[in-house]
Amino acid sequence: GLMWLQHGGNLRHTSEQNDGVSRYGWLMHDGENFGVQEIRDEGLVLRTEFVKQPGGDHGGDWSWRVTAKMEGKGPAPLLSLFFYVATDGQGTLRPVLENGTRLAAVAGTAEELGDFTLTFLPPTGEGGEGPKYASYNFLAAGVPGLHRLTDLVRQSLRESSVFSPPGRPRRRFFGVSSTGGLPGEAPRGQLLLHQVTLEPPAVLEVTLE
Repeated sequence: GLMWLQHGGNLRHTSEQNDGVSRYGWLMHDGENFGVQEIRDEGLVLRTEFVKQPGGDHGGDWSWRVTAKMEGKGPAPLLSLFFYVATDGQGTLRPVLENGTRLAAVAGTAEELGDFTLTFLPPTGEGGEGPKYASYNFLAAGVPGLHRLTDLVRQSLRESSVFSPPGRPRRRFFGVSSTGGLPGEAPRGQLLLHQVTLEPPAVLEVTLE
């Protein structure tokens, strides 16, 4: 799944009609192999595209591309995208960390999927430009149920992370702490979350093999 946060705004996860997301919906979807979705939220445009390649014993591989850009002029606010994978009562997830801070991949096993690897590629600029500067945080937590994911992530945010692009001013932002949970609620499953903080425009890709 995907959550997002324009710093200075609210954490978004599910699109409720009354929460200020001005528009969202599928532009194209064949019901099975590919889809293109667009979400507009206070000047931010998020375009998500997926394509699936059937094969193997468990439904095949897929890749997912998220393009984030701002409409209008002026400096882009810092944007955090939270890519996550969660289990609910069965399956195991193992984080694959890069430099101790970037969740590069999740190695998992589930009854329906068998063994799988979910890989988070570093962000690039729009239009195939090279690497894009970003800050990374990750969260590993037990979850009492999928309906509590938003609350768990919101509770884990701390305004102690620093976005420090080369040659430009440093800015503080809300980043997830590396471990967490909801006090007093027994975990049923696992959550691994990859937070990427950057200035739009940017393109991010995720692959599941």
